[in-house]
Amino acid sequence: MTDKEKYAVQIALVKEECKDVDEDEVAKEFEKYENEFLIPPNDAVRSVILKFQKASGKDIESFPGAAPRVEKKVDRFSELGSEDKNVTLEVAVVTYVPRVQMVRGEEKQIAFGWIEDNPWESTDKRERWDFKDWGGHSENLRPNSIVRLEGVSVNEWNEKRSININRGSRVTILREGGPAVPALSDEPILIEKASENEGYVNLLARIISLKPDIITKRDGSGTIDIFRGTLADSSGKISFLSWVPIEHEVGDLVKIDGAMIRKFRETPEVNVNDRTKIEKFHDSNFASIEELSKATTSRISELRNGMKDVITTVQVESWQSRTFTNSDGEERIVRSGDVMDPSGRCRLTAWCEIDPKPGDFLHLNGARVQFWQGSPDLVVDELEQIQNLTEAPWDTINPENHWVEISLSDLVNGGSRRGLKTTGTIVAVKNDSGIIERCPECNRILRDGACQDHGPQHGVEDLRLKFVLDDGINNASLIVGKEPSEAFLSMTQEMVKEHISQRGKEDFIAHVRNKILARKVVINGRSLVDNQGAMILAENVDLDPVKNEDAANLVIEQWGVLL
Repeated sequence: MTDKEKYAVQIALVKEECKDVDEDEVAKEFEKYENEFLIPPNDAVRSVILKFQKASGKDIESFPGAAPRVEKKVDRFSELGSEDKNVTLEVAVVTYVPRVQMVRGEEKQIAFGWIEDNPWESTDKRERWDFKDWGGHSENLRPNSIVRLEGVSVNEWNEKRSININRGSRVTILREGGPAVPALSDEPILIEKASENEGYVNLLARIISLKPDIITKRDGSGTIDIFRGTLADSSGKISFLSWVPIEHEVGDLVKIDGAMIRKFRETPEVNVNDRTKIEKFHDSNFASIEELSKATTSRISELRNGMKDVITTVQVESWQSRTFTNSDGEERIVRSGDVMDPSGRCRLTAWCEIDPKPGDFLHLNGARVQFWQGSPDLVVDELEQIQNLTEAPWDTINPENHWVEISLSDLVNGGSRRGLKTTGTIVAVKNDSGIIERCPECNRILRDGACQDHGPQHGVEDLRLKFVLDDGINNASLIVGKEPSEAFLSMTQEMVKEHISQRGKEDFIAHVRNKILARKVVINGRSLVDNQGAMILAENVDLDPVKNEDAANLVIEQWGVLL
């Protein structure tokens, strides 16, 4: 690839300001910035434009991006005025959505989204603003990243302020986020790729489910008719919601232009509106609905909060029902239990009359997923969604020892799960390990004798240990409750309380550190994973039986190290 081809995008930006410039000379300038000054091409655009403007004798003051202005550095959006320009601040990127917009009679690819100030603090201490990216900074404006913006400006419309990120603005990544959002393309992309980020996409997929639905307006003024369904291709499936009638049937292969991917809870969903174009497509090589239905069957380990139209098979571990009175005064029965498959465990809730026995195998079609105690669990609403299988799809699983082994790195980079087994090294013992007090109303931990919801309380004592678990690549918080803590320490809660009373909290923490710090452990439990990181709630903690000396000798032997 020539320099001219490599820097084609940046050369086009320069030519917008310097129309008669020699493209080869511009390419050489970008090559020099990148290789000699180690400045990325996107960050060098403004300097290159200025150089060629000076060389042509053009009045630089007429170029708005080059006019000398005083830089304004701020930490919070509240410090900005509606006329502020050349602003520098650090922000967290929440979303980045490319789109095509008419600018001065020409189609331009821009992007919009949300950013938050005060990015190094918790989300409840941040303010969120809209932004527009006019300069093609998608590589650096990745969702979930933290960046420094330089040379941006404030825009105000209808008393609402937003940030303009201009062609000459500089975006520096301070903390990596997810994958970059791809530029818009006229060609359809695979569902797997479309699911990575929010934004506009074109898809080629088969409709594998479709049904009308009704939602109630938030203000209670009426209802809206919608359509829900599922699309699938060779890479996976995705739910869709249409605000307009769908004039196609289950099984149809359709080409969708201009759909919007939005996340519902943790799950991406296709939104179809009156600007979306859907037309029937013919491709004899595209997978049939039967093939796609088999390929899109989910395992428990793949469940994510907000999923719809889930097809899966589970084995029942336990089942019970309870009666309650809802907010309308109606008496209802909810049935639920623990279920599992070879990949893990979860809960199943049924709002219909079904009474399976432990060991039964249930095939679910059209189930949905919602969080229960921090983990994604299955919900079915109608009896037609459940089939009690007469033939077992796998050898019966013994629930007593069903722990699915998973590496700590896979756990951290995956979703929340139950019934897992993982290993790692304890690299830190938290100082708040030991005796704690919980709110008698909600069981939350008291801070300075008070609950954040119920105020000052006479707390209920409990035992808890907190560690940091590491595998050399990733780490997670490890929380150990009363029973597994007592088993691991070989001490009851009363013994721990007495130890702390007689010798002090620091002595107890030192005792725990001497026992476990830098030791490899095996954990059985469940994980909670979100944007803040991963946390493991342990049901059992064991020290790895392999001694450090034996592990070192194994490495020496494996790598042929000569001492």
